[in-house]
Amino acid sequence: MLDREKELMKTSRKMKTKMGMSTRIRLVVSVIAIALVGAMTSACTKSTPSLSKDPNVELIQDMMDSPALKAQDYEPSNPTKSSSRLPPEGTVPVGYTPYKYAGNPVEAAQKLKNPLAGNMSVEVLELGRRKFDIYCALCHGVGGAGDGTVAPKMALKPPTLLSEKIVGMTDGGIYHIITDGQGVMSSYAYQLVNEKDRWAIVNYVRSLQKLGTKK
Repeated sequence: MLDREKELMKTSRKMKTKMGMSTRIRLVVSVIAIALVGAMTSACTKSTPSLSKDPNVELIQDMMDSPALKAQDYEPSNPTKSSSRLPPEGTVPVGYTPYKYAGNPVEAAQKLKNPLAGNMSVEVLELGRRKFDIYCALCHGVGGAGDGTVAPKMALKPPTLLSEKIVGMTDGGIYHIITDGQGVMSSYAYQLVNEKDRWAIVNYVRSLQKLGTKK
């Protein structure tokens, strides 16, 4: 019995010694490998000073080749899908205020108040004119008479802004049409991001209406 225990103890010591040597060998090999990489990097940077701050050694490939997808590209695993993803429903961009009267022209006309009401200063009217000429005159005409350059080619002609109907609209009603669109006219909220620009157009339209009634 004692002889058997002695043999087991000897075998155990041999196994531990063998495992210890194996671990030490792996450690030595790792140190040598790291030293070689360091020596190679040092040699490259010394022979080429321009690489000294950016050695071309890619130890971790994923850090060099990002798997990120480009905007408006397609999904490699599914070419029918866009790489751009729709944001979750209800997502609002930082600094953006949703238009609360979307699809509700009656309430907009009643509740929207023009912060520039009565302000016919040169600054406001010039701002309104510039924006009107860029975004509105093409259809409604420079003078607002519905005779823009593209009007003759349109199946449904743009209305004149000098009519009694438009003159009788509230400032909020005109602002709503600019912001939310109406009929074949789409929203211009994305082109006229600044709300002041839209209100300036409203004031400019009012100035055109006054000129129209004088003629």
